[in-house]
Amino acid sequence: MSPRRDDADRSLAIGLSLIPTVILLGAAAVFFVLHPEARMQAGVAWGLLWDGEAEPLRDWLLSFGVWAPVISALLQIATSIFPPGPSFILGIVNSMIFGLVPGALLTFGTALGAAAICFGIARVVGRPGVVRLVSEERLEQVDGFMRRHGILAVFLGRLIPFINPDLVSYAAGVTGLRWAPFLLGVGAGSVPAVLFYSVIGATAIEASGWVIIVVLAASFLPLLLVAILGQQFWRRRMGLKESGDS
Repeated sequence: MSPRRDDADRSLAIGLSLIPTVILLGAAAVFFVLHPEARMQAGVAWGLLWDGEAEPLRDWLLSFGVWAPVISALLQIATSIFPPGPSFILGIVNSMIFGLVPGALLTFGTALGAAAICFGIARVVGRPGVVRLVSEERLEQVDGFMRRHGILAVFLGRLIPFINPDLVSYAAGVTGLRWAPFLLGVGAGSVPAVLFYSVIGATAIEASGWVIIVVLAASFLPLLLVAILGQQFWRRRMGLKESGDS
């Protein structure tokens, strides 16, 4: 096959893979054009998020009354779909408004849902373009790594501060990682951060020593869960393998 034909196939595949994203962005653009008030509020929200000040963002969310948790969830999802978005401040504000437990549950549930959306988007639009940009061989290497360490890779992606967890979700979506391990890794890895920001928001304090100790202690719980489930998985797999060999 000629290089020109390869380039044409690559361009076509990338173009087709981007169609759903273009449709989504186009629909959002039309909505904001037809609703100037929504466009203005979206601009205000994004500015508040980037300012990183909890009090103004809390006041803005409270202006929506009973719709405040819905708006907060939509903001968190938006900052995940279009990374890198400063969504961490919402974890603090949610607990400031709704209390420790309800705020933490809202932040955790939305984080899980947002990660699932990113993973699903990558599943739909990602692989055709990625294969032609980085080659099938390199993507197969990532696939193999995710199959062996998928839960741990996603788990660490939610824990390590300088790694954008939403980019990890997109990357996981173009590999062979299945939905259940992905969501388990996201859920387990999200617990420490959600707890950290929720405690700060609910108590309106800085990250003092005891808060850090609590967060570090809580970090061992999801890690222990991943280790136990991983061990059970490998034992089950080895048992099936031995049964097949006999």
